[in-house]
Amino acid sequence: MMDSDDEKEAFEVTDYDLANEFNINRPQGRQTKAQAIYGMWAQDSDDENERTGFGGGSRKGGGFDPLGDMGFISRGFKGDKKEDDGEGDEKDPEPSTSKASKTQAQRRHAKLMKTDKDFAKWQKHTSGFGEKLLIQMGYIPGKGVGKFNQGIVRPVEATKHKGKGAIGHGRPLRQTIVSDDEIDDEEIARKLGEPAPVKGTSKWKKNDVKGQKTYVYKTVDEVKRTGVSKKQPKSLPNQHLTKVKVIDMTGPEQRVLSGYSEISKGHDKPVETFETLEAGKKVFEMPELMHNLDILVEMAEQRIIKHDRQLHHEDDTIVNLQHENQKTSSILEQEQAVIDRLSTVIEVIESLAERSNPGHPNPVTLSDFEDSFQRLREDMAQEWKAFQLVDITVALVFPLIRTELRDWKPISETKTHLDLFQTWKDILDCVDCQMIIQDHPAITAYERLVWEEWMPVVRRGVTGWNVHDCDPLIEFLENWLPLTPRWILDNILDQLVFPKLQRAVESWNPLTDVVPIHSWLHPWLPLLGEQLAPLYIPIRQKFGSALRDWHPSDSSAKTILLPWKPVFSKGTMEAFVIRHIVPKLAMCLQQFVVNPYQQHLEPFEWVMAWEDFMPRPTLVKIFESNFLPKWLQVLCSWLNNNPNYQEVVAWYSGWKKLFPEYLHAEPGIKSFFNQALDVMKRAVSGSGPVQVPRPPPPPGPPPAAPPLPSQPASKWSNEPVMVKSSATGIPTTFKDLVEKKAAESGILFAPTQRRQAGATVYNFGHLLMYIDRGVSYVQQGTDWTPTSIYTMIDMALKGS
Repeated sequence: MMDSDDEKEAFEVTDYDLANEFNINRPQGRQTKAQAIYGMWAQDSDDENERTGFGGGSRKGGGFDPLGDMGFISRGFKGDKKEDDGEGDEKDPEPSTSKASKTQAQRRHAKLMKTDKDFAKWQKHTSGFGEKLLIQMGYIPGKGVGKFNQGIVRPVEATKHKGKGAIGHGRPLRQTIVSDDEIDDEEIARKLGEPAPVKGTSKWKKNDVKGQKTYVYKTVDEVKRTGVSKKQPKSLPNQHLTKVKVIDMTGPEQRVLSGYSEISKGHDKPVETFETLEAGKKVFEMPELMHNLDILVEMAEQRIIKHDRQLHHEDDTIVNLQHENQKTSSILEQEQAVIDRLSTVIEVIESLAERSNPGHPNPVTLSDFEDSFQRLREDMAQEWKAFQLVDITVALVFPLIRTELRDWKPISETKTHLDLFQTWKDILDCVDCQMIIQDHPAITAYERLVWEEWMPVVRRGVTGWNVHDCDPLIEFLENWLPLTPRWILDNILDQLVFPKLQRAVESWNPLTDVVPIHSWLHPWLPLLGEQLAPLYIPIRQKFGSALRDWHPSDSSAKTILLPWKPVFSKGTMEAFVIRHIVPKLAMCLQQFVVNPYQQHLEPFEWVMAWEDFMPRPTLVKIFESNFLPKWLQVLCSWLNNNPNYQEVVAWYSGWKKLFPEYLHAEPGIKSFFNQALDVMKRAVSGSGPVQVPRPPPPPGPPPAAPPLPSQPASKWSNEPVMVKSSATGIPTTFKDLVEKKAAESGILFAPTQRRQAGATVYNFGHLLMYIDRGVSYVQQGTDWTPTSIYTMIDMALKGS
């Protein structure tokens, strides 16, 4: 019944039929046993190919065989010229490369590629299902797997695996113990500088004599000296492993173990026969015991190396601690020295502060402060700078110095307290004594002392000082000049002295003041210098007003102006003389009477007294225009009256000697004296009456711009050419103010035909300027620069 049931064909619809409903290539009928096992590589047998159909007939061999035309490559590689004849399958040619030139990985791979004659002998105890399956798929025993037999021949050896990871985990929990064959002893010896070991002397390698082993023992010193060991597992056998339940199914029976470490405790199944033992191999061996002994030896070596390294580490630690101890001791000594120094500083300061309290039986004095601070600054320089001990002077020293200066009168007592400030200048005026004040640059403690304690007393003294009595204040400043900082001295001169001088100049009247202005103003030149320049303009203006009614016979004008000659610039002084002195001298020569019989030379001497103040061309012009023509006319008149020619010659020689030699070289004066000689020669030769030669016409005025309609054209006169201001009284515009200042300074101010920026350009002396929105612009080269009126006046006077 069972056989008949197997031959029946089921007609029910299965899930397979539903899934392959539209699959035209689905197998028709039931799978055979071979198809179920081998799949597409199965070959149908005669019995299995017979199937009873619905027609009652049987089909034998009439089906399609998918493997009929398929062939497998048994061995060799693609492209080999020599065909496989089935001989020499068990002997593969080895590469010609020597063993010495191969790496460890190459040697291991070559070992796996060698044919193992004992491979799969255990199959004789089984049905050989795996080998049959491989042969059905084209595998040839003794060759590698793969289309071209490129796989390894020998299977990968199994290794022990311990730890928490499962079997097949990519990262082992412990390092595999490397055998002695894989350790390159020659490389280790080369690194240690020792001779290479002789081949065959390793304790795990066999000697040339079969069955004889030679062991090499190492002492503790050798292990410590080498310091190199074999690779050891990360977790040693004596270490406790986590208890994990492990099911071992590698044997014929299932085993339940308490951990991975228990796997290695299982012994191999004893062989049932002695046929598998190699020739010469002992029946009883203990590889586990030898392995454990190796591990113990390695552990002992590692402990020795570890203890040696730990000993060296401890020695280094001792040396380091000794060094740190010395360094710490040195630091402690330095800190103790600093503490002692600070204790000394605190003791000195507390003593001074206690004695500074009012009512103390032994009050502190400035001498005590001087000695203490001098000692602190010299002996405790680092503490003095680090802790800003100079600030103590503000609280302790300044009040005492303020008490000393309370009744001091600096103007009358100019040398008092010089020694006191010299002493404190030596102590407090240095880089280490700088003090930082908020919103101010850094200053020294001495500068602060002078500004806060000395300066108020000086300010009170200067406030009551009489300007006309300048000597006491100048003497005071000269005595204190080495002890006064420059910026404080400038403050005294700018804020105290100069304003008083300016007010004194404004109230000075050269006609009524008995004391000349230069007697109390010029002594300030060494201290103030160019700072007095703003006072010179009102001084010249007042001099000019005083000379309005002056006569050349009054020599006081020269006496007053003589001290100002080195003070004023040369151009400024010459312009002042031309404006205020020359017209008076020209009028004096015009009124001078030339009388050969009774000659008075005072007017001539008055004029020659100003020759040092006037430019040479101006002096020559005065004589050419106002004296020599009249003198030549008197000579001609005298010669027409039958004079004594010796007296005429003496008179001529006398006048010629009155003129300096530098005037004789002037062409104008020289021509007049030559004309006088010609007149005297004609008179002596008797060629008739002598006629007075016609004097040359006076030089015309310099070309000037056309005058404005409201101003008449200026006529030639002996006075300097200038345009008078049409405005009388207070000027109403900026142009009127410029015109007034130009008239007061004797500078030509006239319009030109040029225009700049839409405004008229004026001649201001030799300068060109124009006015725009109340600002005067002066041409300097190709640029027009804004310039004040007083600067323009100085530029015009210097250029003249």
